[in-house]
Amino acid sequence: MSTLSRRDFLRSSLLSGAGLVIAFYVPRKALAAAAPPEKQPPRPNAFVRVAPDDSVTVLLAHSEMGQGIWTTLAMLIAEELECDWTRVRVEHAPAAPAYAHTAFGMQMTGGSTTTWSEFDRYRTVGAMARDMLVRAAALRWKVDPKRLRVENGYVHRGGEKLSYGQLAEAAEKLPPPASVKLKEAKDWKLIGKPMRRLDSPEKITGQAQFGMDVKFPGLRTAVVARAPVFGGKVRSFDAAKARADRARRAADRVGPRAWRGDRHGPARGELPRDGEDAGRDRGRQG
Repeated sequence: MSTLSRRDFLRSSLLSGAGLVIAFYVPRKALAAAAPPEKQPPRPNAFVRVAPDDSVTVLLAHSEMGQGIWTTLAMLIAEELECDWTRVRVEHAPAAPAYAHTAFGMQMTGGSTTTWSEFDRYRTVGAMARDMLVRAAALRWKVDPKRLRVENGYVHRGGEKLSYGQLAEAAEKLPPPASVKLKEAKDWKLIGKPMRRLDSPEKITGQAQFGMDVKFPGLRTAVVARAPVFGGKVRSFDAAKARADRARRAADRVGPRAWRGDRHGPARGELPRDGEDAGRDRGRQG
């Protein structure tokens, strides 16, 4: 059983007509940070959106770097939400203090910590959303919520059913549950099962955006100019030629064997190597 106070829960609509939005806040245990003033709602660091078009969007508080959490964290919410897996979408959270790692107190991904640190939190978010959708259906049908069941993105009453999308806006208006009961491991349908990764299609088709894909007016790229041979050393360094070139703008020495330039590379003659050292290096390599 996971018990939540109203201070630990924030329910809001990000966009007009967005439907049900569940935002869930967990204090930073590692930092033992003081609680914010009561009048300020806690800032969310994980949430799910259920839209009128039946789509379910999971926002990741961590970065997908190839380890599969784009799919894993979505599975945790979907397990408890009992939604249609084909309707699940994922978005990375923006850079903001609200999305700090609960164990390390900063927004980060690393150390193989994502799954275990989010295992209960993301499942709880899914269970909260499911509870509110079921109660919304019960109010529409005027029945006890206990008489209803959920399956694959629908709330059922006998032969009748309502989709999560049909209930999203009504559910958004309901108060959050004070507590939710998570499934036992024996009842899991998704967790522990092989699933196709949600990020594969975008990566295969080239639609996925990476850091190197970021472009904007005035953006310049820095590159490192290295010695042409192993162990080569700098005889002299003069950035005047590079700085005089409008295409380069800047060049700086940043270490005993590395210089910072731009995508055009160093200016000719800017980084002469020590010929004697280079000759010795060739001998070592040979």
